[in-house]
Amino acid sequence: MQQSKLFGLLFVLPMLMLSTSAHAFNINGTYKSENGEFVLTITHSSDYDGSFSGTYDTHFTPVGPLSTPVSGTFHFVNNPDGSLVPLALKFSAVTRPGDWSYVLADSWSGILTQPGVISATGVRSYLPAGGTGVLSSLGTHTLQ
Repeated sequence: MQQSKLFGLLFVLPMLMLSTSAHAFNINGTYKSENGEFVLTITHSSDYDGSFSGTYDTHFTPVGPLSTPVSGTFHFVNNPDGSLVPLALKFSAVTRPGDWSYVLADSWSGILTQPGVISATGVRSYLPAGGTGVLSSLGTHTLQ
C-alpha cells in the first residue's frame, strides 16, 4: 500500500510543477491607440485559462467619453521558435446606463505582435432607446 502511494506522489508532483511553472506569461499593461482614441488597460490576466480583464476607455462615442470594464481572451499558437508571441486575442466592452436609454458595445479582435504591442480591428454597435441602431467600424489600430 505504501509503495503505490509513493509512486502516485512521484507522478503527481512533477505534473504540478509543470503546470505551475508553465504559466508565467501575462499581458498586463496599458495599450493606447496611435490616435489616443482607444485605451485598453489590462489589470488581470491568466495564461492558465487565457482570460483577462481591466478597463477600456474610448473618447469619441455618441454619448461622449466612456470608461467601462472589459473582459477578453487570448490564445497561444505553436510558434516555430517556441515563443508565446505572437498570440491572438479578443475583447469587448458594453455600456448601458441605469435608465437603459442606450447600449453601446465595442468589440475588438487582434494580435499581440510583440510584448506591449497589439494590432486590432474594432466594431461598434450603438442602440438608443426608441431610435435607429448604428453599426460602425472602429478601424484597425496599433495599441502600445
